[in-house]
Amino acid sequence: MAPLSGARRRRLALMPVGRGLAALCVVTAALVGTMLGVPTAQARPSFTLRTADGAVARIGAFHPSRSPKLAAAIRVFGKPTSRKLTSENSCQVDWRKLRLRIVFANFGARGPRQTTCTASVGRAQTFTARGSRFRTVRGLRPGASSESIPTRHPNAGFRQGSWWLVTAVSPFGDESEYPVIRAIVGGGRVRALAGFIGAAGE
Repeated sequence: MAPLSGARRRRLALMPVGRGLAALCVVTAALVGTMLGVPTAQARPSFTLRTADGAVARIGAFHPSRSPKLAAAIRVFGKPTSRKLTSENSCQVDWRKLRLRIVFANFGARGPRQTTCTASVGRAQTFTARGSRFRTVRGLRPGASSESIPTRHPNAGFRQGSWWLVTAVSPFGDESEYPVIRAIVGGGRVRALAGFIGAAGE
């Protein structure tokens, strides 16, 4: 190791002990976290689910109520792991690292050589999030105890095999209720959060 210069020795000698120790602790903690592969809070932001007018209006920075196309989702979540055309009007898109799946649909016309999986064509219709970075506005995440659901969502009800966290009334037909956001549970845990976006229409 190269010897310290006289100027550097003087700077170290003049540094307050408390500030020097604090700085050393911060640097050491960051290095240990990096070595252990522990992500920082800034590196792994949460994606909060927000609803409006009977649909999921936001998934983190993705605003399907404003811009529902696949291209907008890619700007937020990154390049998808896969895109699968499940029918002429439906495209299943997966982000494996995020454990997120969004189904995009388009019931209108499309250009030559375009499909619903084309980034400028597909519009978000439904989603399923299994990653712990996704949360409701009341803090419920995949991986949480299913016993915490009534506490975080007092108005939730267990219906048709899942917990309906946010419910709306359909303006069509018999005006029946449907889940806007629901929690899929198993083994005492929340396995996934699923929701209705409906940007492609009925």
